[in-house]
Amino acid sequence: MSDLAPAWVEPTHQALRDAGVTLVGHVPDGGLKHLIGCCERDPAIDCVSLTTEEEGIALVTGGWLGGSRGAVFMQSSGVGNCINMLSLLASCQVPALLIVTMRGMGAETNPWQVPMGSIAREALSLQGVEVRTVATVDGVAATVTDLVGTIYDEGRTGAVLIDQAVIGVKQFVGDGESR
Repeated sequence: MSDLAPAWVEPTHQALRDAGVTLVGHVPDGGLKHLIGCCERDPAIDCVSLTTEEEGIALVTGGWLGGSRGAVFMQSSGVGNCINMLSLLASCQVPALLIVTMRGMGAETNPWQVPMGSIAREALSLQGVEVRTVATVDGVAATVTDLVGTIYDEGRTGAVLIDQAVIGVKQFVGDGESR
């Protein structure tokens, strides 16, 4: 993967700022590394590195109780880690944005990514999350902007699933490392 930020990153970061997002939780993710970097450098956003994705659900819930708008960044495999915690958002009507890079699709070479990647959309929908999928570079920021325009005002959770066509396919080399 290139060290140059993809064209969708800066407009997506701006969409988060425009929506008043001031709290972002994330696990390390190559597909979101440039967006994570923008948020980490932004003095208006508290960016928290997580050990597991479900911590992000608790983080944005606590942030919302304190008056912050939050987002959680993860890969599709992390959706499975959050299933139980997503009920907290629904039960308490906590508005939250999930930005999910999809894995396990098409030319995926890491077999561990396939199970959750194939059902992430359905799993989120079953939890009452409004899900939007983006398959083009130009669609990421526009989709984030459109979704945050409703979820924070209506107390709902929304997820933007970024297709592998946008982030690229990582090469799994079998030693536990993706390249």
